[in-house]
Amino acid sequence: MQIIIDRFDGKNKYEKSYEIAKEVVEPITLLGLLQYIKQNLDITLNFTAACRMAICGACAVRVNGHSYLACDTKMNELLAEYGNPESIRISPLGNFRVVSDLVVDWEPAIENLTKIKPGIVTDTSNISKEGCKQSQAQVNVIKKSWDCILCGACASECNKLEADASDYMEPFVFVHAYRSAFDSRNLKPDAHLKTVIDNGLWMCVKCQECADRCPKGISACADITDLRIMAIQKGFDEGMGPDHAEAFLTDLVDGSGRLNEIKLALRSEGVIKNMGKLDIAANLMLAGKMNPLHVFGEEDIEGHDDLVKMINAARKAASKE
Repeated sequence: MQIIIDRFDGKNKYEKSYEIAKEVVEPITLLGLLQYIKQNLDITLNFTAACRMAICGACAVRVNGHSYLACDTKMNELLAEYGNPESIRISPLGNFRVVSDLVVDWEPAIENLTKIKPGIVTDTSNISKEGCKQSQAQVNVIKKSWDCILCGACASECNKLEADASDYMEPFVFVHAYRSAFDSRNLKPDAHLKTVIDNGLWMCVKCQECADRCPKGISACADITDLRIMAIQKGFDEGMGPDHAEAFLTDLVDGSGRLNEIKLALRSEGVIKNMGKLDIAANLMLAGKMNPLHVFGEEDIEGHDDLVKMINAARKAASKE
């Protein structure tokens, strides 16, 4: 079969194809395939790898536009996933600067990671001889986020980073912020919150690509949602993000139960900012995606009373925790 690899020599991007028998490809891992090519066909191919045990996260690459941890991906399963094709394309991770072939630059991401101060400050006066203890329930809150191996698979698939990375950090950075902020031993969770608020906490578009591609099953999207909740609970409730969340909830509870695009935009950003988006509004109306008469209200959805009861029950339960 044909293995196409996107290459980069520091100046020029190009692709190179390698013909390899399927009986060689199928029994090995994706990392094994890259090693086979380097050892037998092309010593100039560059990629990163270390542990070969899905621990270090160094070997993540893209196959056919989707990220995989190379050492943890069996080629026979990968080929079956794509319908046993006669060719596949291997590329470097997306949303990273490519250094050489499949090697990407991690420095900007590591700088973002240092911004959120991924550590905790404990109350040393209460630490007993046994150390700073946690209950199993408290451990379970942050247990999954500890599995993050910084492979970059989530960042590679992040639609927000692809659209605009200037006001947003990599999804795994939010995972580490979550881990620190929700650690029951941490006396200063606000230190992590302030940083993520200033660096895109409310910009996640909820595409769920991070959760879908994470080799450890972590949902950065879910962690971002919990960080947003904590931020509002701690009084960080100013700005377009919190306003949008409040407007969203208002439509569901106090409104008809159906999102009112016109009111939602006005409540989230105000009249002045939306004046510059009249062309978008006009296109939505012409396409039948928005009814201007809905600004005056809509009929309640079927079962709206039950929806309100569910939301109020959730609020009551949250207040007891």
